[in-house]
Parts: sequence; structure tokens; C-alpha cells
Amino acid sequence: MLKLGEVAGKSLLDVGAGPLAIIAARDFGCEVTTIDISKSALEAARRKAAEANLTDRIKFDQQDATHLPYPDESFDVAVSYAAAHHIPMARRSRFLSELFRVVTETVIIADYTSAEFHSVHPDGDYELVALDWLEQALRRLGKTQTYRGTQMNVCICHREKR
Repeated sequence: MLKLGEVAGKSLLDVGAGPLAIIAARDFGCEVTTIDISKSALEAARRKAAEANLTDRIKFDQQDATHLPYPDESFDVAVSYAAAHHIPMARRSRFLSELFRVVTETVIIADYTSAEFHSVHPDGDYELVALDWLEQALRRLGKTQTYRGTQMNVCICHREKR
């Protein structure tokens, strides 16, 4: 996903603290800001980054992805890996708008296929990110490529130049 998004050497906003920040910093030379609404998720990610000796390349920030405090065009790329389904349906359009506001180049959204989503979240606490909706929403914002997988779908959208 990061290779397809051509993120090497870029500044990256990572939505949802997890292993992606370490991979982006270590394997792609990115300067990463990882955000999560959960303080405990950020602390766990910070510990893993310290173990990988990458705390100088990854910043950790407790934020709501639908109300980002960053100025316009603060990052080259924003990535949401298996985090979009945690955003309530009523705020997903705002989420996408915020990601596009803070990037200069590309937004990458990867989330579960229907079958995988129901396997990971059988209790119904979250709602699936409908791929048709996501593709349509992203196409209004830029040139979009979609990669359909067995477990994850990936949409890469290049921001329209202003």
C-alpha cells in the first residue's frame, strides 16, 4: 500500500496508531505524525517505536481525525489503515475533507472488505466502510485508484491541484 502510494521520503500523517508508522519511517524514510483518539493506543505505539529506535522520526498526537488541528497542507500524504470504520458514519465525509485539507499530494484509505470486517468486528460496534461510497467520495476530491483485496480494499487518491 505504501509502495503503491509512492510515500518514500515524504511527510506522512498516519490516522490510527499502529504498525504503519514504524513501517513508513523505517522502510520508506518518512517523517511520520501518527494520531489516534485513544491515549493508550498512542502509548503502545510510542513504546514500539522506541524499541525500533524510531522516536526521532515519529511524532505521536492524540487527535480526533474529523477535527485536525494542523494547518492546511501540513503533510505530503495521509494514510488511514483499518481506521476509517471507527469513524461514525455521520462524520466520515468530514474525515475525508480533513485529510484532504492537511495534505499536498495523496490520501490513502485502506479498510476491511465486507467478509473480513464481519470477522474482525462480529459484535456490530462499528460500521463497514462501503467501498462504493468511499470511491465516489474520493473521486470528487481527486484522481482515485482502487485495489480490491480479499481482506482489505485500498483507495489511493491524488489531490487535485488548486
